Amino acid sequence: MKSRTFYSAIAALAGILLLVGIAGFWGLTSQNPRVLLTQGGQTQPQAAQFVPRQSPLMVSLLARPDRLWQLRQLLTPANQRFQVRQEWQSLQQSLENLVGWDYDTDVRPWLDEEATLAITAADLDYDASNGLQPGYLVVLSCRDADAARESLHRLWQQRAAQRNLRFETVSSISLISDQTLTPIGRSPTSGFATDLALETLATTMVGDRYVLLANDARVLRQAIATYQAPDVSWVKAAPYHAAITTLPANRVGWLVANIPQLLAWFGDAETLTTPPINPVGQQANLAFISFQALADGLLGNVAIATTPLSSTPSASASASATATHPPEALSLVPDNALFVTAGNQLSQQLQSLSSNIGGYLIAQRAIAALLSSWSFTPEAVPQELSATLAGNYALALLPGDHPNWALITEASTSDFAAIDDFATAQGLTVNQLAYNDQPLTTWTRLTLNRSSQNAPLQLATQVIAAHTTVNNYEVLSTSLAGVQQVLRQVNQGALADQTTLMDLIEQVPALGPELVYVDWPTLLPSLQQQFPWLLAIEAATQPFSQHLGPILISSQPSASALQMGTVAIQLRKNTANMS
Repeated sequence: MKSRTFYSAIAALAGILLLVGIAGFWGLTSQNPRVLLTQGGQTQPQAAQFVPRQSPLMVSLLARPDRLWQLRQLLTPANQRFQVRQEWQSLQQSLENLVGWDYDTDVRPWLDEEATLAITAADLDYDASNGLQPGYLVVLSCRDADAARESLHRLWQQRAAQRNLRFETVSSISLISDQTLTPIGRSPTSGFATDLALETLATTMVGDRYVLLANDARVLRQAIATYQAPDVSWVKAAPYHAAITTLPANRVGWLVANIPQLLAWFGDAETLTTPPINPVGQQANLAFISFQALADGLLGNVAIATTPLSSTPSASASASATATHPPEALSLVPDNALFVTAGNQLSQQLQSLSSNIGGYLIAQRAIAALLSSWSFTPEAVPQELSATLAGNYALALLPGDHPNWALITEASTSDFAAIDDFATAQGLTVNQLAYNDQPLTTWTRLTLNRSSQNAPLQLATQVIAAHTTVNNYEVLSTSLAGVQQVLRQVNQGALADQTTLMDLIEQVPALGPELVYVDWPTLLPSLQQQFPWLLAIEAATQPFSQHLGPILISSQPSASALQMGTVAIQLRKNTANMS
């Protein structure tokens, strides 16, 4: 009897130890940062229930920042980890400067696996004449309500000495807000301030689960109203539901962009007015991106909704075919190209762009700038001309003191005689020349000028464009230098052979027939000159933005109602010696 009792006790103890071991192993593996690479973080952002559908942007981090930092530490070579620690300390200092919280002391003890930032309005008072003041909302999920309340209490104790506090109750939920004694001025022309210091701070806690912070009490009132009337939030929007269930679930981040409202936030005041339903040239309405963590970058799975917010678009007739290799035209693109878009049927892609984003002012300006490189205007280009540009193609921006565009299309499908005739109709002179036995066609403009008032007139020739045939492809560039770059690249390797591009392509699960390649670090300075708000975005997203490397965007075949794509982003590990 005693022996039976002894063995029963041993068996019970062994069972308990086994359960403890299994639980301990499960706990260790579930918290291992490497799990984020395979399983991702939290499945979807619960904070979407606080964000109204008209919000320009919502970005969610679906794993605690310290877990992501630990993952980066593991993936960074030992000799570069000091810089990673410095960047983490810089992020913590930014949080303390902006809000007054120390991450390790005031946030980490209670923060769960989600942190969401939403731009709830491009302008809180919808009056552009007095400057644009966006509404910023941060929603933090909570795993220890008591610790979170204590942290909020300490925060307001610190701020009370220098600020005017206001207490209010909205639908039985307590709000606290403040205002600085010396308010910060606002720019009347741009919704994206370069100085992200908060004029006011407002906080609340909803139940025991969510901590909300905002730059204005009006943002929190709207968030609470949205939470209590879920039909107006993102969680009940049909395109949102379709995207979050269609895109891969092993995500560490989630992004939603309301395209018209996002452009207003970027400072395009013309889009502040409510756009008509399904307007011509503005079919792209909502963008969804599900981010997956990679060992050396990020993979974003993209879905675009193209109809009103309340319904899901009708399914396309047929999904695009999956490409087995990059477009062949890339074999003629120099490997130092700054920007490249390539694929099949250029005329169809132009029509698609015109329908989806051609009606937005920022797209119109970009297209006008591109056409002006060839001395064309959008109004002057007939539709039948673009139809001549069929077959495999690549459009590349080439580097130089004056960057040049190069369009590469299949010579067998492109009627360049018609394009030459069109150039002649625009007042340009078409000439046939030879360069190292290579036949060239140039478009030139002849002008008369004089060096001084009494000097004799001189005839000046300006080369507008040049084109030639290479390996059954027609190469059209905005300069002779552009054509030379392509000709030199024929025997020296091309973008299609570049290691960086190949690495990005390997990250894409299924390469689509259309792709875009961006050498982001090299192209960024010129983009910032054209779009000053990029400077503010770069400053606000440091140190992450300084690690952004080349980017590959690929279309994806889809039989769903959403237009699908993939964005592969290479992250540079060490930027200490990079300009």
